[in-house]
Amino acid sequence: MNEYTDRKGRTFADRIAAIHRDGDPITDVQRDAATRLLADLVGAAERHGISLDNFDWIIDLPGGCMDVIIVKTGRML
Repeated sequence: MNEYTDRKGRTFADRIAAIHRDGDPITDVQRDAATRLLADLVGAAERHGISLDNFDWIIDLPGGCMDVIIVKTGRML
């Protein structure tokens, strides 16, 4: 995974680690999967000139990645 940082110097893993949800604790496996998903999505977006900072103005992409992984791994929000 690349060493991407946002305008505040946070890595993908930093952004995912900052996410907290009610209910069962988020596992390390879920955090790793969400970090990899975020990196892949941002990598695709960057080919179009869009960064994670651009997403931050509109949506919570890291939170969305975590939510998708939580649901995919069987824990409902």
